[in-house]
Amino acid sequence: MTMWRTLRTGLVLQLHLIREHRDYALDLFRTPLLTVVFLLLVRHSGRLGLTVNAVVAAALTGIWGMGLLVSGEIVDRDRTLGVLELLVAAPVSMAALLIGRVLGTVSASALVIAEVWLVSVGVFQLSVPVHHAAVFAATVLATALAMSGTSLLMAALFVATRTARTFQNSLSYPFLLLGGVFVPADQLPGWLHAPARLIFLSWSADLLRDSLRSPPVTSVPPRLGAVALLGFAGFTGGLLLLRRVLRRARGEGTLGLV
Repeated sequence: MTMWRTLRTGLVLQLHLIREHRDYALDLFRTPLLTVVFLLLVRHSGRLGLTVNAVVAAALTGIWGMGLLVSGEIVDRDRTLGVLELLVAAPVSMAALLIGRVLGTVSASALVIAEVWLVSVGVFQLSVPVHHAAVFAATVLATALAMSGTSLLMAALFVATRTARTFQNSLSYPFLLLGGVFVPADQLPGWLHAPARLIFLSWSADLLRDSLRSPPVTSVPPRLGAVALLGFAGFTGGLLLLRRVLRRARGEGTLGLV
């Protein structure tokens, strides 16, 4: 089986699993509720100018949540079902299969953008125009690719651990806060500015907010490049780590331990 066919198989498999097992799609059910909470906070604060911040925060939280969920649940569920060893032993690229499954989940997570828009417009009767459609579309695409790279890195890390739950619980809201999803990165304490820029979410959140506002968006290519570069770093790190942990697990016979 070629690498591209393996990747496509993983993508189709994951989309099927998301459709059949609702645990994989938990954030698709949670995002509308989160959007309601954020928009209620904006409405009751009387600062409607923060509507853009609320909808971007809800969308990125959903995308990050699904990426974090899939990278852990893929490995844990396969390990629990006793198929992880078979997948590693199969004459296909484990990396390609994981990439395909991660891409499948990230593709499905794009639905949260539609959910956030529907809640904003349909429930709250808000106007959320996209003033810079090209920047918005490019940022969503770059964010999806960066999320895929980050998810692959997480998946490789989770292969090396007994359980993904600890990492899932600790990598959620701290990264969202540091990544400028709830509060723009430049409004965080000064000593956090540099670490925040090492998380692709901080660049994505700023670009998405700017694309939804009327003033011209400045420095688009380098900012998109930062998202892509950080995503590529995660992708490369994930591949290298996956190769290393699988080689070690095969040698020590510890792959199937739970």
